[in-house]
Amino acid sequence: MGTTGSGTREDPWNLKTAPGTSEYQMWRVLALVVVSAFAATACGGGAVGTAGPTIRASDVTTPAPTAVPASPTAEPQKSLEPAPTAVPGGPTASVDIFDNGFSRADLVVTVGTTVTWTNTGRRAHTVTGRDGSFGGEVVGSSATYAHTFTTSGEFPYICTIHSDMSGTITVTP
Repeated sequence: MGTTGSGTREDPWNLKTAPGTSEYQMWRVLALVVVSAFAATACGGGAVGTAGPTIRASDVTTPAPTAVPASPTAEPQKSLEPAPTAVPGGPTASVDIFDNGFSRADLVVTVGTTVTWTNTGRRAHTVTGRDGSFGGEVVGSSATYAHTFTTSGEFPYICTIHSDMSGTITVTP
């Protein structure tokens, strides 16, 4: 038979090597690799390509780099766009932005109405006209964005960071 205690092919688990020797270290590393592989598999890991959703590059939109407050306790941002000079006492409307939604996504207003969006959530968002006619800036937590609608029509808008967030401002004469 083979040499006893050397981890030979005939008796690979009979290890009587002294701690600190290269043979002892090799078996410790092998045991660590095997235990780690079992732990990863038990915790939802697995072979490459066997778990998790497939994400295509065409499914991902990347917004332009922007500065976002470092923490929720950071000083709130000022309005990104000064409130348009509307006639004092002119019509106004408001929409709250919460994390992944608009409180009044579809809104009907009259020409000359200033709509103010206020981000009441913790995540940054945008209010962007689908045709690019308004918005586009990042609205951080506690910040506002305002736009005065001066022509009638339908103005669909989205959050370019979270494409499932959308709404329409309908402006009547």
